[in-house]
Amino acid sequence: MLEMLVVLILAGMITGILMQGLQQVFRLQAHFGRELFNTQQGEMYTEWFRQSVNGLMPDYDDGKHKFKGSEREFSGMTIAPLNTATEALLPFTWRLRFDPNSGRTQLQYGPDDDAPAVLAWPGNSGRFVYFDGNDAPHDAWPPMLGKWPQLPKAIFLESRNPEEPRIIVAVPKGLENPLPRRKDFQD
Repeated sequence: MLEMLVVLILAGMITGILMQGLQQVFRLQAHFGRELFNTQQGEMYTEWFRQSVNGLMPDYDDGKHKFKGSEREFSGMTIAPLNTATEALLPFTWRLRFDPNSGRTQLQYGPDDDAPAVLAWPGNSGRFVYFDGNDAPHDAWPPMLGKWPQLPKAIFLESRNPEEPRIIVAVPKGLENPLPRRKDFQD
């Protein structure tokens, strides 16, 4: 009887230790699962930004959607818009907007204040930087002086947040000039 009691006590102690270890494993799995999900979401949103910039196309000189950019917003035409399932040449806007209620800067897809936020980070920081063919950075596109192509060579999104510094680089892969129209040859 005494031996049976000792075996039961030892089995209970081993079971208790195993349960504590299993509980720790579940806690770690839940924590890493959240982190993995957040990382995957961030990468997906980053890829959306890159795809829309990769699909940039120049508009005609008399067009309403010529590419233009500032530190907090840029717009133009893309063949990879986020708001449609088909590839079509459509106007788009990316903008950085600070939301004072949450204290976060939001990367929004669309020109309106209620445009959907794709990424967000703490603080009022962030800017777009436009690079020319000589890899010189500019705060706006087209730059003030000189003759420039309609599209920059690259666009950087910098968050400048000390907690989560982020730089996303996107490169337009579209044509340098719009395709000629029939009326362009008639002039």
